[in-house]
Amino acid sequence: MEILPSEYQNIELSRYEKMFVRHAISNDGYGFLLLKVNPTMIENESMNVLISSRGVVFFKFFEDFSDASLFGATMQPYTQFVYPTAKKIISEKLLGNKSLSKNAKALKFPINIVHVFPNLKRADISKMDISAILDFVQKQCLFSEDFSELRQGFGAIIDRVLDNPIVPVSDTPLLISDLNVNSVMQRISPEYVTVRVACVDTADSTPGVDSELLVVDEKDVVVRAFRLDKEQINIVNRISKDDPNQLILACAGSGKSVLLISKCFKAAQMNPNKKFLITCRNENLHSLYTWFIDRAGLREKNVECMTFHTLCKKLLEKNGFTAKYGDFDGWVSSVIDKLNRGQIQDRYYGIFIDEVQAFESEWYKFCYNLLENKNTKDHIFVICGDKTQRLEKLKKRGQAPWQVGDGYPNYRGGNKNIRIEKNYRNCIEINEYINRFVSNAKQYLYQIQEDYEIDPDMFLRGQAVFHGDGVKYIQLPIKKASCEIDTIVQAINKIHDENEIPYDEIAVIMYQGQYRKKIAGWLDKQYYLQQTLETRLRLEDIPCCRLYSTDAGWQDHFGETGGVRLIKFQSTLGLDFRAAIICGLVPLGEYDGIKNPNWEHLKTKEETYSNAIAATQSCIQNLYVACTRAKEVLYIIAPETENESVFMKMLKDSI
Repeated sequence: MEILPSEYQNIELSRYEKMFVRHAISNDGYGFLLLKVNPTMIENESMNVLISSRGVVFFKFFEDFSDASLFGATMQPYTQFVYPTAKKIISEKLLGNKSLSKNAKALKFPINIVHVFPNLKRADISKMDISAILDFVQKQCLFSEDFSELRQGFGAIIDRVLDNPIVPVSDTPLLISDLNVNSVMQRISPEYVTVRVACVDTADSTPGVDSELLVVDEKDVVVRAFRLDKEQINIVNRISKDDPNQLILACAGSGKSVLLISKCFKAAQMNPNKKFLITCRNENLHSLYTWFIDRAGLREKNVECMTFHTLCKKLLEKNGFTAKYGDFDGWVSSVIDKLNRGQIQDRYYGIFIDEVQAFESEWYKFCYNLLENKNTKDHIFVICGDKTQRLEKLKKRGQAPWQVGDGYPNYRGGNKNIRIEKNYRNCIEINEYINRFVSNAKQYLYQIQEDYEIDPDMFLRGQAVFHGDGVKYIQLPIKKASCEIDTIVQAINKIHDENEIPYDEIAVIMYQGQYRKKIAGWLDKQYYLQQTLETRLRLEDIPCCRLYSTDAGWQDHFGETGGVRLIKFQSTLGLDFRAAIICGLVPLGEYDGIKNPNWEHLKTKEETYSNAIAATQSCIQNLYVACTRAKEVLYIIAPETENESVFMKMLKDSI
């Protein structure tokens, strides 16, 4: 029996709940005990949920109840109003998953909601007039005698309560195991699970390439559920009234965004009558967050997600002010002014900011001032972002976006500053490749600028935790866009057919989709990849969708359209894919003249040299970010040789 969170000593448990945990730990059977979760999202309905191989039991403790004479009068209205609501919500959540139910009418395993009265004896209760709730008492209650039996007969007690399920059970029961427990957990405590699109399904089946049982939602989009590991779950539960403000800073691949949204889900579940906001700058990241929120069933509840600029526009319009179309800077300055004047009434109990490194200080202050209880500790404010060289320099000078002086959090001490040491995104093979790339890039930077200082946390240092297929480096035999497109299509087919990865989990990540100037050595007069590739994919019957900005605005949102994701380097922050194809590298360094420069000549002009150094650092950072998007398979399509581009040399030498 595994306890989640494993650091349960840090959460508030009553005396009998602690005893219950000890009894559960001593049980040899398979299962998980989820402490202090609120699947019903009813105020003060915190539960401890036990998932066994046979079924699921939701335990609610009533330790303060010790007067048997009041039991009937108290519990009768409870069974009429509160309990039926909880039963309905929990049942509908589990029945709504096609893979866990039969025609949404019967579950494939039994569930029960059990009320624990450790200070009441069943014998005393039986003497009272409980005829109106007798069935409830017999099937949904445990008393002191039953609680005492847990020490020696934990499994027997669990089996007994599962013999009285609150929802019909299918005649073909499902044994809960590691193959499907994440699907069960996703419906009960979405804060402990992250989900990913697998494929679009039109049948009432559960197709896929993994042995894991897939979740199928109401839109027939098949998604796979992944449970966070113990360390991540402990971080999710690290929400303290003493430390309501938290900063999560780490490098790409550390799972910051997953932890941020999981923390929000946890807080939202435990505070169902409060409003929560998640905001970021990247539209694709917002799209992904919105998809996560929908899968968790929280959008219609109490969690909102908007990009920062959309937040500004919405608050202006909601409070009766004009927001001129497309005037992003105007929205920001106007809403900040209106908030300072007391003309914006909206407030949130909890605010979660991703990509904080991309926020202006005034944006950060504005978000903090939207808290409903900013002057007390009765709020939750969590910010997270990527470690970058620029950010480290700003921190040292006290100029980071969150370093804004008195009246705002300082994020020092306690649980306020969370460090993540693992790489949860990339497989071991890709992680090792990226580390070699980082080493090669650093060596090059030191060669061209001897006094160059680099933050050791700027690049990925965490330890990867799983294996994958690794990295494929392909040198184009012909320097034409048609050859690059052929290579990309071949890579997609191989990933899909041989690695058995769904199209939805494959990303084509382009540095540039087009470049209108003639590039030396490139056989085409101009560089056009984006539109031609999309046309070719459709001719090949390979579904695809855009996840990047065009003149027409943002394209498909995450999870709305199936197919290979076409995305630009600058739009990938916060996203990851099981397979990624890095391409569109022909223009990399072309504009700044740094593909294979003469550094001694550049040093003769200080401004030119400084700009070239900055551009080189930017190109390296862009490559690093793009490569870290791949979880299991990474293809790099090299349009030039290592003698023609220093960046291709870094990439190739890292194989």
